[in-house]
Amino acid sequence: MDNGDNKQSGSEASKVPQRRAMSLPSWLDGRTIAILTGMVSLAAMIQTTQSRLGDDIHRLRDEMYGMRAELREEMHAMRGELRQDIGGARLELTGKIAKVRDELRTDIGKLRDELHTDIGQLDERLRVVEIDVAAIRTHLLGFDVRPPHDETQHEPS
Repeated sequence: MDNGDNKQSGSEASKVPQRRAMSLPSWLDGRTIAILTGMVSLAAMIQTTQSRLGDDIHRLRDEMYGMRAELREEMHAMRGELRQDIGGARLELTGKIAKVRDELRTDIGKLRDELHTDIGQLDERLRVVEIDVAAIRTHLLGFDVRPPHDETQHEPS
């Protein structure tokens, strides 16, 4: 350090290791770097696409759950409406059945009365016939129209 420089003398320079210029390995050339860069870009694009697909799937799943909930609510409302309609129809039919039952009872009563009247009239006519038959029998009491047993009977022609 004679002249005030920070330079070392030749003997000192040989003791300190010199830095070598950094060089890339031989297999890492431009094509390899381009391929690696392309693969990293491709991996990033795939990751982004997969992430978006996952988000879309989650969104669709949420929409489906929402639709299912809406359908359940609609079905519940429709069940309530159907129950009310069925209840109303049941009451209406019960009233109609009662009305038809009453009409049938009335009609059956009328038919019964008509049958009693007809049977009464037939009974009166039968009594008249019985009286007439009894009168005829009374008049025919000693009259025997049967042929005697020893006579031969002729067949009517």
